[in-house]
Amino acid sequence: MLRITVRKGNGREENWEGLPGWMVQLLMARGIETEEEARRFLHPCREQILSPMLLPGMEKAKGILEQAKKEKKQVVVYGDYDVDGVCATAILQETFEKLGLSCISYIPDRHEEGYGLNVNAVEKLAKECQVLVTVDCGITSLEEVRIAKERGMQVIVTDHHRPGEILPPADAVISPLLGNYPFPYLCGAGVAWKLSLAMLGEKAESLMELAALATVADMMPLLSENRAIVALGLKQLTRTRRPGLLAVMENARIQGIISSDQVGFQIAPRMNACGRLDSARIALEMLTTREGNRARALALKMEALNQERKDQEAQVIEAALAQVEKMDLVERKAIVVMGEGWNSGVVGLAAGRIAEKYAYPTVALSREGDTCVGSARSAGDVDIHKALSECADLFTRFGGHKQAAGLTIPSENVPAFIDRLSEAVGKQTEGNPIIPEILCDSELPLSEVTVETVALLTKLEPYGMGNPAPRFLCDEAEPIALRAVGADGKHLKCTFRQGNALRDGVFFGGGQWAGRSEGAFRLVMTPTINEFRGKISAECRLQAMELLPLSLPNDPGREMLFALSGEKGESKAEEITPACLDELMQGQQGTLLVCRCMETAKMLLHRYPHADFSLEKAMDARAYHTVMLYGSAADTCTSFRHVVLCDGDRGESAAYAKACPRAKIYSLPASSAWKALLSNAFADKAALRDCYRALREKNYDTLDDFARACGLEKCQAAFALGVLSEIDLVKAEKRPFSLSLLPMAKRDPGESALYREAMKAKEEDYGVYGV
Repeated sequence: MLRITVRKGNGREENWEGLPGWMVQLLMARGIETEEEARRFLHPCREQILSPMLLPGMEKAKGILEQAKKEKKQVVVYGDYDVDGVCATAILQETFEKLGLSCISYIPDRHEEGYGLNVNAVEKLAKECQVLVTVDCGITSLEEVRIAKERGMQVIVTDHHRPGEILPPADAVISPLLGNYPFPYLCGAGVAWKLSLAMLGEKAESLMELAALATVADMMPLLSENRAIVALGLKQLTRTRRPGLLAVMENARIQGIISSDQVGFQIAPRMNACGRLDSARIALEMLTTREGNRARALALKMEALNQERKDQEAQVIEAALAQVEKMDLVERKAIVVMGEGWNSGVVGLAAGRIAEKYAYPTVALSREGDTCVGSARSAGDVDIHKALSECADLFTRFGGHKQAAGLTIPSENVPAFIDRLSEAVGKQTEGNPIIPEILCDSELPLSEVTVETVALLTKLEPYGMGNPAPRFLCDEAEPIALRAVGADGKHLKCTFRQGNALRDGVFFGGGQWAGRSEGAFRLVMTPTINEFRGKISAECRLQAMELLPLSLPNDPGREMLFALSGEKGESKAEEITPACLDELMQGQQGTLLVCRCMETAKMLLHRYPHADFSLEKAMDARAYHTVMLYGSAADTCTSFRHVVLCDGDRGESAAYAKACPRAKIYSLPASSAWKALLSNAFADKAALRDCYRALREKNYDTLDDFARACGLEKCQAAFALGVLSEIDLVKAEKRPFSLSLLPMAKRDPGESALYREAMKAKEEDYGVYGV
């Protein structure tokens, strides 16, 4: 299930010079209200970066460091093992070297020491250093800072994480979340760079590329001064002279102008792999070395670690998904997976992948004996930190923010944690399912997918959090060709038509749509450039596709064919009224409405617009309320709590009871659509004999071929096959279509329940059969 939403602008019609109307509406939908704001947004520059002296604690920190230089004190920069912490450490290490300060750096081991300051490290560092400067950590390290002060160290904390009610007893605390700093969304390296700017002035400009790299990697909002830092920093990165970054980019096959996507998806993962699987000092040395051979060796080491990270991540995700497949996602409101010895450096990646796939807040735990270390990722509007806080008594430690968190928990507490986290999340969502949502900037017809449009969109770069790559809704696009590509057919190469416009596209991960040719789709896409053999054209990069059920053509032959197949039983489901069905659909999730007839499905979708629509199968483990057309019990996931046969029960209830053991099976009375189909599809005994003869003379590959040979409509041919199947003369399979003869025997069509049901429908239509 997917909710596609188009951003709402303020409704004003604006004419901003040089911009087409759709671009103006896109900017306004992103909160840009005036032409002057648009100019600033589209042209980020150095003047948009705020003065570092606006940050509280900056003046005091500057004085401490200047005095340390005079007194020749030893300074230690205490960092973190992710890209943000490593870049922040490199920024201040190089800043202090430029100032002539004696400086070392320290990054804790992710697996042995965990995040942030720790007492053992502080005790060790205090023996040789007189000034401790934290980057990307320290704002909640009250005890560790107190110990550092007791050991005679001066302490400067630079951090961007949420502070507690009490600040650490440092000599200076620099955070964009304190005081009245106008922009609270700097990353740790952004804060460190501001300290560098305060100390070095213009000489700090050369370090902006590291602040930009970290801002993108740490997924900070690319707005206001972050946008300026990243825009200018990416230009620096494109012409960087750092041997390590050049070697990393060569290994990643990055050429030309560096984009935020290349930073986020190619450079940052290689750097993060160091701290996840080995030591973050590899990434730190890669950034700071000036020796080419050493840089290449470090880049190769990072490449190997990144591949190992991918392999381990794939293994953990595979094992975690296998656990999720056995979970009851109707009962649970959060997912907790756990594995013995999973690398704690990749569990956060696994949690993120699962949370994205299922739209459930997810915690992935690595168990080592009596202790589990894990990471949590949110979904929808759930505040995962708040949910974890309600389980705080179960943890050894935990911390984080609304979207992500880390935790350590005794293994014996995990079962209680699973239940209580689900309860806490359910309280936030009021028990309602989280529906995945894709936000589009505006609607854009295929005719506007042009090279000129793509050129205009580049003015919105750099993309990232707070300023994602534009997504457009293209409604009622007809599929011309949908073809699976890639070694495993995972991706989709496609061509769509809308009016007179025809455009190609690609949908990575959309291979399940291959072969569809019916109906129309809503597309979520971004216009991009395709270069092939010197020819430049615009195409669509798809992020989502949604079949529009009302666009599907009526197909009585298919309806009848799907009504015939599948396991049948003698028992009948409990019959309910439409009012009872309304009550089921007002529940939270877990009701499947099974339809044989298109008309019934369309009526139900009109009645229940919040329901999902599924063609041929309903295998989503989240079991959203779903209208399924042309499906069967074998194509249904086990999680549904209620299954309603909306065109009446022809014996399918037994198969659904077996496929969905936790579900209550109901039926509505035979629908008017089903009765009309039976009446129109009815074939008398003479026609049935002709069909049987045709089957004995030749085998048929499709229902169309069989219908033509018998001179019948498709629905009549399907009806004939159903009757002949029920009296054991023919075996018919719907998917793939196949027919086979059973041993000849004398049979009466009246023995077929389908035949009798159709005769009754015919009589109801005409009063007396045959008149």
